[in-house]
Amino acid sequence: MSSTDVAGAARPEAGGLLAGTRLPALLLLAVLGLGFVAAYWGETWVVAFTQWPVGLVTAAAIVAPLRWAPVPVVLGGLAGWWTMSLVDVRPLTAVGFGVSVAVQALAATIVLRRRDRGRPGLRSQGDLGRWLVAGTLGPLLGVLTLAGFVAAAGVQPRTSQSVLVLLATTFSQLLLTLPFLRFDRTTQRVTDPERWAQWVAVLAATTAVFTLQDEVAWAFTLVPLLAWGALRLTLTDMIAQLFVITVTVLTFASIGVGPYSIALHERTAVPDTTVLLLFLLSAVLLVVPYTLVAQLFRARSAEAHRERELVGRIMDSATRTAIIGTDRDGRITVFNVGAELLLGYDARDMLGQTPAAFVPRSELRALAEAVGTAPEFHRIARALTKRSSEPRDWRMRRKSGEMRSHSVTITRMHDQRGEVVGYVCTSEDVTARVQRQDALLAALLSEREAVERLEQADRMKDALVSTVSHELRTPLTSVLGYATMLADGDLGEIPPLVAQTLERIINNGERLRSLVEDLLVLSRVNAGQLDLASEPLDLRDVVRSAYDVVAPQLETRDLEVRVALPDDEALVDGDAGMLERVVLNLLTNALKFTHDGGQVDVSLRLESDEVVIEVSDTGLGIPVDEQDQLFTQFFRSSIAKREAIQGTGLGLSIAHAIVEQHGGVIGATSEPSIGSTFLVVLPRLGVRAQQPA
Repeated sequence: MSSTDVAGAARPEAGGLLAGTRLPALLLLAVLGLGFVAAYWGETWVVAFTQWPVGLVTAAAIVAPLRWAPVPVVLGGLAGWWTMSLVDVRPLTAVGFGVSVAVQALAATIVLRRRDRGRPGLRSQGDLGRWLVAGTLGPLLGVLTLAGFVAAAGVQPRTSQSVLVLLATTFSQLLLTLPFLRFDRTTQRVTDPERWAQWVAVLAATTAVFTLQDEVAWAFTLVPLLAWGALRLTLTDMIAQLFVITVTVLTFASIGVGPYSIALHERTAVPDTTVLLLFLLSAVLLVVPYTLVAQLFRARSAEAHRERELVGRIMDSATRTAIIGTDRDGRITVFNVGAELLLGYDARDMLGQTPAAFVPRSELRALAEAVGTAPEFHRIARALTKRSSEPRDWRMRRKSGEMRSHSVTITRMHDQRGEVVGYVCTSEDVTARVQRQDALLAALLSEREAVERLEQADRMKDALVSTVSHELRTPLTSVLGYATMLADGDLGEIPPLVAQTLERIINNGERLRSLVEDLLVLSRVNAGQLDLASEPLDLRDVVRSAYDVVAPQLETRDLEVRVALPDDEALVDGDAGMLERVVLNLLTNALKFTHDGGQVDVSLRLESDEVVIEVSDTGLGIPVDEQDQLFTQFFRSSIAKREAIQGTGLGLSIAHAIVEQHGGVIGATSEPSIGSTFLVVLPRLGVRAQQPA
């Protein structure tokens, strides 16, 4: 389908009535031909035709390439001089006429080609203004130039002839440049019968007016017909009609027919010729601007129609987005398909209403309070758009009564003066998102409450542990003290059976006291109150002291325990008692998890700036998937539970806290049924200061 198949569509075609004409030389030849005609037929024909070269020369200058534009101007001036030289006039007057032609053509060409390096156009009101300026400025300069030469030649021109020269020149430039301008051709809005009817009416009226009667006033009966064509036809048609009318009028006038008949060699013909040229000039100034404006209006109307149709299709295709337009008072003017689907209302029922029809009053009041205005939609929209265009969540009511949440964005619409003429609201149904947010918020609040309860329970647990541990320490110390006195015979001899019982009491009491001490340390660790002494100490003494504590246990065990200490001091800065607890804990665990016949090694080695304590055994080991929980409070491996090995699961977590607070690290490697190795790495005291700079 071609572009002309679309009704009302504009199809721009850059061109003129003679769009293919690029023959400035032929235009100059036409100038010379008019000169021969003027010289042959005499003075009256000179008056009628000698001004035409100005328009032809200007046409040649605007058709020629820009760099060659001065050539037609110069040649046109020479042709004008030669034309007047053929008539019996003074030489200086002939020269003045040639210069006048060149000046007029040059001025018009400069004005027309000021913005167009190629052929000038007639596409807008700006182009129309330049065309009128060119047709007025050129003749004014030309007449002034010619008047100067005529005065210098000593000729006294007649006023009527001067007016005639000015009008004829203006007409020739305005009319003869038209076919060579570029203008946009648009598809006609009229049918062919109307177009041909207008053409026939113009031709018939022109023939009747200028051949069948002699009244000058009848010529203006063409004005309504030209106005009809200017309103309905294209610029191409109207320029062609102007040419036909001009050629017809001048031809009939030249041969002595019609109201504007020019009687040869009769000077009284000058006033009639002036009226003739005024008529033609009026026709040009009526038809061209009127047609151009009508054509621009049709083109812009078609463009606006296409844009409106495009916007309408876009809005109707947005089925998941509600687009609602209102005027400045909040009355709905647009209600798209998406709004119908999301809200359930028919667009025809909503036009003229306000959004209060589907926005609850309580929602409007809440929004109004938030922005500090009255609870009316247009006031809320005005206040919101002054602040920002960020979307807000609104509650809207569907026609069924169901409440939905919409994310709404409001923007202003302005007219050409910048005044607000309405608002556009776009919204999407975000009910599911709001529900998820509400559910997530509720879950977070519930989780926060649970965490707070757990923290409170943890604090209560720590307080209970601390309190119970302190309360157990004093009576436990008394029990162990009296049991030891009995076992040592301080209160008299005791039977062997009683001695064995006391030994068991003392062993279990020591285990209980160790547990109490662990709980006390654990409570201080959890409270962040594990205060450690800071003094230089030798880790060799710490290892020896820990070994001495477990040495009595080895008398009843079949274990090989080896301790390897360096000859040099292993100085660190820390708390001797707490570090002894770490070593004792590691060594006790190694003994507990190693069956008789196994081996336990304790070594202390010095590295560049660190001291490393290593405790390894050939015991039961720890499953690989449980090793990342070794230093967790109350953790006991599945092997320890299976073998019923006693323990609380606190020792390693306490050791980890003590080592970290000393600025060290603790770690372990283990394989089930092969054994475990624990490493404690502490910063070595004074090594960096002793190293050479």
